[in-house]
Amino acid sequence: MKLANMSLTDYIKKAEDTSSVPGGGSIAALCGALAASLAAMVLNLSKAEDKAAAYGKFSEILQKNIDDDSTSFDEVLKAFRMAKTTEEEKKIRALAIEEGYKRAIDVPLSTMEAALGVVETLKAQEEFIGDEALSDLYMAADLALTAFNGAKDTAMLNVAALKDEATKSVYREKIQAMTEVMVEVHGDVRAFHRA
Repeated sequence: MKLANMSLTDYIKKAEDTSSVPGGGSIAALCGALAASLAAMVLNLSKAEDKAAAYGKFSEILQKNIDDDSTSFDEVLKAFRMAKTTEEEKKIRALAIEEGYKRAIDVPLSTMEAALGVVETLKAQEEFIGDEALSDLYMAADLALTAFNGAKDTAMLNVAALKDEATKSVYREKIQAMTEVMVEVHGDVRAFHRA
């Protein structure tokens, strides 16, 4: 059964077990999906239903990542089990491990991008947001930040495992740039209607 299709109670119970599925990356994606839903609710409550649809694309990505994150490390594990007797086998194995880590980075990066998209969209829609849903607005922004940070931690663990320094550098720079934007935009959203 897909994690995203489990009941909330079953998902919470599953998170307690020792399988580490769902792990932090999957739970980060869930937080992001909840942020997107709450952001849409804020717009609906503010009578800006036409603007609420903007969060659907983020929700779709984040819901997919609830499951994708739990399988994103599989290629790394499979690569570590590959033969390593000959020099050729060692090269093939090393390349497979590196490619596996890239997959294990790309899924949480996708979660980060979608979580950032939720907060950026909230900021862009400030004029449509009424005071009646401010606590929900702030919660949506905070959940998106939690999703972003959880996915960032997952991605950075896997970036550290890469052997190619140039690839590591590209990922680190991208993550740093996204983090700077998230911190700024999240702060802007948290300041809405607080004059």
